[in-house]
Amino acid sequence: MNKSKKMYFILFVFLIITINIFAQISKYRQDEVLYNVSVVGAIDNPGVFMVPPSTRVSEVIKLSESEFFEKEIELKKAEKTPDENIDFFKENYKEYLIDLENEDFLSSERRSLRNIILKRSDEEIIVDLLRFYVMGEEEDNPYVLDGDVIYIPSRKGEVSIYGAVNRHGNYEFVENDRVLNIIELALGLKINTFLEKAEIVRFTNDKETEILSFNLKNAISDPECEDNMILQNDDRIYIKTIPEYHEKQYVNVAGEVKYPGIYAIEDGQTTLLQILIQCGEPTQSADILNSFVQRKASSKEFDPEFERLKEISTNNMSSLEYAYFKNKSREIKGICSVDFSNLWNSKKSKYDIALKDGDFIFIPEKTATVIVSGQVVNPGLIAFEPDKDYKYYIEQAGGFDWNARKGKIRLIRANSGKWVKPKKNTVIEEGDMLFIPEKAEFDYWQFTLDSLRILSQIATLIVVVQNLSAK
Repeated sequence: MNKSKKMYFILFVFLIITINIFAQISKYRQDEVLYNVSVVGAIDNPGVFMVPPSTRVSEVIKLSESEFFEKEIELKKAEKTPDENIDFFKENYKEYLIDLENEDFLSSERRSLRNIILKRSDEEIIVDLLRFYVMGEEEDNPYVLDGDVIYIPSRKGEVSIYGAVNRHGNYEFVENDRVLNIIELALGLKINTFLEKAEIVRFTNDKETEILSFNLKNAISDPECEDNMILQNDDRIYIKTIPEYHEKQYVNVAGEVKYPGIYAIEDGQTTLLQILIQCGEPTQSADILNSFVQRKASSKEFDPEFERLKEISTNNMSSLEYAYFKNKSREIKGICSVDFSNLWNSKKSKYDIALKDGDFIFIPEKTATVIVSGQVVNPGLIAFEPDKDYKYYIEQAGGFDWNARKGKIRLIRANSGKWVKPKKNTVIEEGDMLFIPEKAEFDYWQFTLDSLRILSQIATLIVVVQNLSAK
């Protein structure tokens, strides 16, 4: 290496060392420098705080809050405050902290977040911390300088926004706020917003209000237009949603089909047969005859007459009312009248029905049994035999028990829940139930008393008639 190259190399090394030394000195001086910043106004811990350069307004306020919080905890401990009271203070003080994890500070009436004044020499800078927290606009949360004074006024006004926004509620009002300013604070509009018309309800005096309509679409396209209305204190903004926007319509298919589950439909257009084909057709073990469609909307329909009858004793019902009450009590709500067997076997549209959103389609498994319940020797499941009448199944169950009420036998249909009085030619189907009720226990003593009472009344009547005849 020649002499000139050595000199350049030495100068280069010296330059690197010098730069590093100055950087360290600069860092050391910067670490040593602290700004005096005052916080005053509607805050628990006003005072002068020492903060390093590159500190923002929000950080100074948070420092003030933290110091107050720590002082209060130490003071309560010194006063021997019970631990549960200290925990209560900690929990409730959260609503005053500037903390994005706790949104209560957005609606707090305790102090302003949007009208903070940063006083700097002869200059006053308006600080909107709420906008900074929501929008991330750094100009709304400036850096402080030595000698700055942060004045936090009390919160004096608010506006409300409801409807198709992402965070509805009350927001602090500042002079010259427009509709779009509040929508921004509410985290914007939802995807199903109706843009053609929105409303503002405004107080004209202490009690009376007026409704102001505006076109939200125009306001968005041109923020300076009159549709982006200038707000007043206590205004309430209502943003409408598009009715049935992207409404998800479906039916639920369960039971003996190849692919049970949820299927999308067009309400009132998709048919039952189309869905049965989509879900892979009924399996070989499917009981088509006892399948059903239950309509969600119909199952929730309010029946005022049935509700009225539920509140009164059956003894006080007329024969027609009692018949209606029994029928309504037994039926499965919302069942649609569908002949699944004819529909599937013929594929004809006359047996088909249009489905509605929320319909439940159930294809049960073949049971190949008939249930015999009640007063028989061996109640339970009896193997189904085609073309057999109800007496056959009672015989298979061991016949009538000693206390069977033979004149009140009822057949309960599996597919509808309907009660039928069986006759010799009544067709018994798979899954049906035969119910044989019990004879009412005969109270001989009560029968004797009732008989004596009736005889006594008859004797009295005879005596009265004889006396009247004698006269």
